[in-house]
Amino acid sequence: MLISYNWLQSYLEERLPAPEKLAELITFSFAEIESAEKKGDDTIFDIKVLPDRACYALSHRGIAYEVAAITGIPLKKSKNGALSEVVLDPILMGIDEPRLCTKLVMRRIENLKVGPSPSWLREALEVIGQRSINNIVDVTNFVMLDIGRPTHVFDADKVKGKLTVRLAKKGETLILLDNKELQLAPQDLVIADDEGPVALGGIKGGKRTEVDAGTTRVILEAANWNPSYVRLAAARTGVRTEASKRFENRLSPLLAEEGSDEVTRLFIETAGTSATKAGKKTVISHEKVEERTLPVDANQISRKLGISLSEKEVTNSLQKLGIVCEKKGFAVTANIPPERLDLTIPEDLAEEVGRIIGYDKIPSALPPKSTVAEIPKSFYYEWKIRETLANAGFSEVMTSSFAEKGSVAIEKPLAEGKKYARPALRENFGKALKMNLLNAPLLGSDTARIFEIGKVFSKSGEHTALAIGAAGPKKSVGKLLEEAIGKVGAVFGGTLEGENKDGVLEINLDTVIAKLPEPRKWDSAVPASPAERFTPFSPYPFIVRDVALFVAPETKADSVIKIIKENAGNLVVRGPELFDEFEKGGKKSFAFRLVFQSFEHTLTDAEVNGFMEKVYSVLKTKRWEVR
Repeated sequence: MLISYNWLQSYLEERLPAPEKLAELITFSFAEIESAEKKGDDTIFDIKVLPDRACYALSHRGIAYEVAAITGIPLKKSKNGALSEVVLDPILMGIDEPRLCTKLVMRRIENLKVGPSPSWLREALEVIGQRSINNIVDVTNFVMLDIGRPTHVFDADKVKGKLTVRLAKKGETLILLDNKELQLAPQDLVIADDEGPVALGGIKGGKRTEVDAGTTRVILEAANWNPSYVRLAAARTGVRTEASKRFENRLSPLLAEEGSDEVTRLFIETAGTSATKAGKKTVISHEKVEERTLPVDANQISRKLGISLSEKEVTNSLQKLGIVCEKKGFAVTANIPPERLDLTIPEDLAEEVGRIIGYDKIPSALPPKSTVAEIPKSFYYEWKIRETLANAGFSEVMTSSFAEKGSVAIEKPLAEGKKYARPALRENFGKALKMNLLNAPLLGSDTARIFEIGKVFSKSGEHTALAIGAAGPKKSVGKLLEEAIGKVGAVFGGTLEGENKDGVLEINLDTVIAKLPEPRKWDSAVPASPAERFTPFSPYPFIVRDVALFVAPETKADSVIKIIKENAGNLVVRGPELFDEFEKGGKKSFAFRLVFQSFEHTLTDAEVNGFMEKVYSVLKTKRWEVR
């Protein structure tokens, strides 16, 4: 959130520290300062307010409250007096969805004059990147950024009949203030008059009732909206606003009336005439505002923070944040301010005390050494499996936990093929095995060897499964898999029982581990990865070519490799590698493999054939027989 240094200063009795020092204080006690930019005689901070504090801190007043606590500079007391209110025409209004709109506050204001904003208002908005529109719109934006309370203004003469908070009806549309047309869904909450929707609840107003240059009478609305509804509606419609950002993080129930009063005062100041009249507020509320208290235990807070604090030090720290503590007998109770909706458990108070005292005042201490280290049984044996299979040349993979079919459905699937939690590892694991085999030539191999340990979900519940797979030439794959299964079985002291199909064995690991003894010591050590230098890889497909030839018995493979390499061109990314050798009829047979790949385009067979023809012609000049 963008915060003006001068705007903050207007809230405090004494001079603030220099902007650089203030940024440091805020960062080490409240929130990260992402940037600080000098603008004229002002400095604009970009403060990263996290969601847990957004209920009160997405405003200049909220940040000023934090600055006062950090620096000890007192906040100025409000000088606003009571509003002069008169009785105007009643506002017909209602709430059909009290669970989604818990409070509705409306007020008529008449005889206003829409025009340019005064310089102080225009400059206050523009310095933090807000465009000035007119005095009515600018005031609502100012109050939202000042005290964190969004409001909305309807042109009273454009409203037809009763204003009702309700769910949208099938087929209804709403043209927003920015001229974007929304096709409303039945779950969208709107404010509607007798002719249809005029605002998307908690998010943005509609074009039909907007304030324009001819507006003289307005209806000012301030409502409290369900945070979850606003978050979901903003995501569904793609309409995110400064208002929705505040509503989806919860606001104090008491802010609605305060926001209405503050906007009304500024309307009178910036758009008022001698005939301006402000009506009394009409309020519908389904909220119960209760005083909230939390117990304060200095000993508990000291233990949690790791520093000895007296009861007085604890209560003084909380007092700086406006949290008044009362002592009755031996018990101390903290009265939580209405805007601090983030304070719900005693641990929250410990955090507040810690950051006000200063985390730098809390000494660092290592946790005590444990004399007995407990080794989780399943964790131990899973790592023994990793050690065994890694030593056997297998690589671990982690595939998606979602599948196209299964018995445990996902409420909000990410994609059509991810509607279920995977009932087994086999399906996704098999795809990974095939993909690894396709890319094996790039790694100088003709086989793929992988394994996976992961949770699977069936009707009977979830369990941990192990999948071991190998793919490649049938002669070698069967033996590789058989040897790996035997080695893992030896870890368990027996044979592995599971479904062995298409080169993949899957077993229920929980069942196997349950029968094993508790580990007494940690003796598992997965081999360290070799230190390799990363080189970029091409996103384009590769092509594999084999060269087989008969040569004289005395010919060495290295001499053939040298000739092939010199004539195969610069697109060979791997090879030539000797993968077969035998003697027959007084001749020696060699077979070499080359992998071609371009970093710039997809190779064609014709291109690669050109390189290979050159290789063949040179080999024939050596009187070698190319097969």
